[in-house]
Amino acid sequence: MRDGYRTCGTLIAFASNMLPMRKHINLLIDKMFTSQLSHSCSTFVMHSETGFITQFPAMAYCQVTFDATAYQDALFSEYAIPFPPVLDKAVAKRRAEYLAARYAARQLLQNAECDGHVGTSPDREPIWPAGWCGSLSHTSGHAIAIIAPRNAGLTPGIDIEMFDAKAMRETAEMFTSPEERRLLAACGLAYETALLIVFSAKESLFKALYPDVKCFFGFEAARICSIDTAAETFTLELTQLLTPKRKQGCQFNGQYLIEENRVITLIA
Repeated sequence: MRDGYRTCGTLIAFASNMLPMRKHINLLIDKMFTSQLSHSCSTFVMHSETGFITQFPAMAYCQVTFDATAYQDALFSEYAIPFPPVLDKAVAKRRAEYLAARYAARQLLQNAECDGHVGTSPDREPIWPAGWCGSLSHTSGHAIAIIAPRNAGLTPGIDIEMFDAKAMRETAEMFTSPEERRLLAACGLAYETALLIVFSAKESLFKALYPDVKCFFGFEAARICSIDTAAETFTLELTQLLTPKRKQGCQFNGQYLIEENRVITLIA
């Protein structure tokens, strides 16, 4: 889900036994993540895993599991994270999600010896400390942050979504074209899983490009060109002009990871 900006709606979990469990252990290496540290934390942040993106070592990640029912406003001070005005009227669940994602980002910045924090713009875009760029996402007790030095030339975009087969079938026309749905039906993955990967991939693309294009664009602004199930990668192509540099036909490669009962997608 997008942290800020806009979203199509939260996707809730289903049939988690469809997918293999991914164990959280030190020095775990997979196609997306290389885990360096995994540990239990507190009542609110129950588990934290940090490391770097396997194909892009300059990009660090922190993934946390949190308990929204254990949220308290005092945790913002405890974690040294500013409480933004945008949350003044927010419900506890939204505050917990915001805090969990910023907690993950804070861990990465501290590991990089940066004392800054991730702010929030009037349009709810994350504001990164000088010299850094990154992306945030959260869903149903899980949050993730990625950061990279701005001079690394990367465009971070990450998204995490829970599975809901029924929601995918009912909303597929909102974020895919008939041509895209035909491609997904023939890609070798369960159709609903492929739909969720594309939904999440387009969310990741939005987060990767928004800091540059500074305008909102919908799911129709990009189309899925391919999904490589062996490499767990995908390619998106812009269908319209966003900026002079981000033209129709520009392609973006990304990765996906099926993890327990959720999908994570990444564009760098």
